[in-house]
Amino acid sequence: MTKSNLKDKIKLAAFDIDGTLLPYAQHSFSDNVSKMFKELNRSKIYSTLATAREFVTIGSLMNKTPHLDFFIGANGMFVYDIKKQKIIYEKTITLHELKVIYNALEDIPEAKGLTITDLEWCYHTPGMNLDTWFLKPHKEKMRPMDFDAIDKDHLHIITIQSLNQEGTDAIVEKINKIIEQNNLNVEINSTWYKGLFITPKGVTKSDTIDWLANHLDLSNGSNVIAFGDSSNDYEMISNAAWGVVMQEGDENLKNIAKDIAQSVEQDGAYLKLKELNLI
Repeated sequence: MTKSNLKDKIKLAAFDIDGTLLPYAQHSFSDNVSKMFKELNRSKIYSTLATAREFVTIGSLMNKTPHLDFFIGANGMFVYDIKKQKIIYEKTITLHELKVIYNALEDIPEAKGLTITDLEWCYHTPGMNLDTWFLKPHKEKMRPMDFDAIDKDHLHIITIQSLNQEGTDAIVEKINKIIEQNNLNVEINSTWYKGLFITPKGVTKSDTIDWLANHLDLSNGSNVIAFGDSSNDYEMISNAAWGVVMQEGDENLKNIAKDIAQSVEQDGAYLKLKELNLI
């Protein structure tokens, strides 16, 4: 794939949110991002978010994106068709798997809290710090863990908090042992210096983009442009026909990307699509 034939080939654009479309700690998309989705629609290019956010922490972000087509959430655990207002693809965590991991945290002092979401609520461990830039805007949707109340048919992404990279590394080692000992069908999907995500085995943003592309009679490797900035975007950037990393993005990502966009603070994804004549 070369820049010269992108305009003929690209039919689906996929975007991480935090650090890619949205500066960290900012709570709404810019006007340019809203315009970007409208212009993609006009160019007959499907658009999707591809994010660790789910139905709770997506909040009101999509209120400014009426021309967005799909929402891939929980790092690839589901695809929501925005026009049809329904989930068209989903892989979930079981209640048993949640309980095993939840109970295991009693013996993992490095773990400072756990959250999991269903379609309506974000459930958390007692005493967890909810006063973070990411969780604070959703406080009205936060509930203490309740295995009886939670919707067991739609359990999306376990997040475990730590205080630092050393704590995260310790949690990873211990959780991997718990998963193996209990033969759970989940895995650590990705990590950052203050935590980690757990999803069903084999779930990545890229795998779900593959599914969506096939659903639309397209190919990820031939027809998709993907934008990201961090480690949980690695496969998405690597496997897309044209993978783009943000200016502030992970250096390992830049090594495998086809292109670099300007800063998220400057709406770099929007500007890159303009530069490539896709909008």
